[in-house]
Amino acid sequence: MKAIQWVIVMVGIGSLVHAQQSTILLKLQLKNSLDLQRNTQSIEIPLKKVKLLIGKTFRIKETSTGKEIPYQWLKNGDLLVQGDFTAKETKKIEFSQTPSQSLSNMVYGRFIPERLGDFAWENDKIAFRMYGKELEKVPEQNGWGMDAWAKRTDLMVINEWYKLNNYHEDNGDGLDFFQVGKTLGAGDILPYISGEFVYLGNYTSYKILEEGPLRFTFELTYPQVEKGGYEISVVKRISLDAGSQLNKSVATYHFSGRQTLPVFAGIVHWDGKGEKVADQNNHLAAYWPENSKNGIVGTGMLFPYANYYIVDKNKHLGSEIILSNKQSVTFYAGAAWDKAGEITSAKDWEKYLQEFYLKLKYPIQVSK
Repeated sequence: MKAIQWVIVMVGIGSLVHAQQSTILLKLQLKNSLDLQRNTQSIEIPLKKVKLLIGKTFRIKETSTGKEIPYQWLKNGDLLVQGDFTAKETKKIEFSQTPSQSLSNMVYGRFIPERLGDFAWENDKIAFRMYGKELEKVPEQNGWGMDAWAKRTDLMVINEWYKLNNYHEDNGDGLDFFQVGKTLGAGDILPYISGEFVYLGNYTSYKILEEGPLRFTFELTYPQVEKGGYEISVVKRISLDAGSQLNKSVATYHFSGRQTLPVFAGIVHWDGKGEKVADQNNHLAAYWPENSKNGIVGTGMLFPYANYYIVDKNKHLGSEIILSNKQSVTFYAGAAWDKAGEITSAKDWEKYLQEFYLKLKYPIQVSK
């Protein structure tokens, strides 16, 4: 009899523990208002909607399927989640007081002291880098703007490629063959005075703000220099989400000497053959060059929050913008490699950018 009672007690305790572990903390609804498929869609849930989760261990699942949804707390307190949505789909999700499954980082980045101060970052689609101050001592290798590394693997490759030190050769998962030089590369910004780019030098310090697993964010600081009658400095905050071909960049200029500062944000096309797009309706620029032995790296930039006019100047596509002191410019910029097998034509690339713009304009709606 005592044995039976002991079993009943243990079963009861087990049931109680299970109930405690699966306590539902919160339920939310996510709505895709667009008639578009949205894969690996990032959704920033405002802190005020998830405040009760702070300090708690929890798991997020789709209510109907039980599929776990990955998440990341952001520096501003918001909660970043990602999911796939069919056109016009509404999902119900629930937050339970249960440990979430471990998630491999789908983003990564670091300072590269062993390669003259590069700063490199990547996700499961592509990799990028910006050049540090030390590289200015090797002018034949120096570049001004953002470099893009072509990948065809969802693995993080930066450390391996730098270790092998032959990333200009394709070892099976991609290579670096994009040319930057004295240009804005795959998407960057510089002062644009008297019709010329004004190079401020490479970055001198960095700060990593968010390290994944879904978003990598960092800042690069370019110290004050005297150029063209100005004293100018800039801080660039760059973030890359898992599943995205594009970075979000926010550049904030501090300057004195004059009331306004002209800048140019754009992508290089080297005046080469290929397809150039200046889409004023969607505020984007795109370039899809000719094929090469290593394939094609298409580049693009879009301005989702301002009606900047897209122009073709100095072998670049982009926008000339007039700034006040301490004013920020926000843009998205990046690249795609045709040999990765997902975006394989100029038409594909333009469509990707147009849909990216729409997804920013009409974010997933979050409600209770």
